[in-house]
Amino acid sequence: MSLFQSMFGIGSLGAQDAPGASAPVGDTESVRRIAARLGALPPERARFVAAFAYLLARAARADLAISDLEAAEMARLISETGDIDPETGALVVRLAASRVEGYGATDDYLVTREFKAISTPDQRDHLIRCCLLVAAADADIDAQESWLVNRIAEELDVPRADLNRIRDEFTDRIAGLAEVRRLRAEAGSEAGSSVTPAAATTAAAPAEPNPAPGLPDGVRIEQVYLAEVPYTAEAPQLRPALRPQHLARLLRLRLQGRIIEAGGTADFEKAVLLVRAASEAEVLEMIADDVYTSGGVWHSPRVVGYGRVVPAG
Repeated sequence: MSLFQSMFGIGSLGAQDAPGASAPVGDTESVRRIAARLGALPPERARFVAAFAYLLARAARADLAISDLEAAEMARLISETGDIDPETGALVVRLAASRVEGYGATDDYLVTREFKAISTPDQRDHLIRCCLLVAAADADIDAQESWLVNRIAEELDVPRADLNRIRDEFTDRIAGLAEVRRLRAEAGSEAGSSVTPAAATTAAAPAEPNPAPGLPDGVRIEQVYLAEVPYTAEAPQLRPALRPQHLARLLRLRLQGRIIEAGGTADFEKAVLLVRAASEAEVLEMIADDVYTSGGVWHSPRVVGYGRVVPAG
């Protein structure tokens, strides 16, 4: 049974499915009520609403929980987009959240691919904007939420220029992004047109704290970021074709001084990067822009601040 059949009790619209044909639904009252409410919609529209709701829930659950404010915003957006009543919209939210929690590991990519197949470019842009609205519902958009929305956009083949245009609407809400841009602008204005990427990165780096008590002479702590990026199950097959482009980019970033170290662990479970950046958000953007991420080799990065012991001066 497909995700859309189990959520909404509708056929998969394949060659063997009659239009509007019903399929068994789950045992919970919520599933039965949603199937009944959406039974009046054309099957194609019901599939669209199902995928839209699932992807909103995927974005909202970037931090492994969906708050009441996020759920309320999801319900509003689903009701408006699907032209359904608010009560049904709230029921769809609860079911979509349950599906993401229970089946996200296997369904995330499949549902995103399905939505891409049944949506227009404008509808995909609308989804990305709605994902950011949900992420911003209860607080600033944190680094993990920002990265996941980027990942969904890449899976939907939303052009980077379109994604940047949409993200610009949320600059003040994306944690670290406004500060990164401010520091980069200051670095450019101070150094003039001759500023190099390495110089800009150095200027944008977070201020070094005062030396901690007890540090010996000649030693300081450089504040950088440690990123761990797991490989996907498909990485062994996908990696060879993408590796030259990936390594060439890492080398450029290292020559610019943005990456200190980068490489994969011997057990081929993850890549580890040591990065100079102004925030976790900037590191996640760097990872999101890599061909390994868009090509399905990397997923779900984890970034933490890191105190690096270096010579003073």
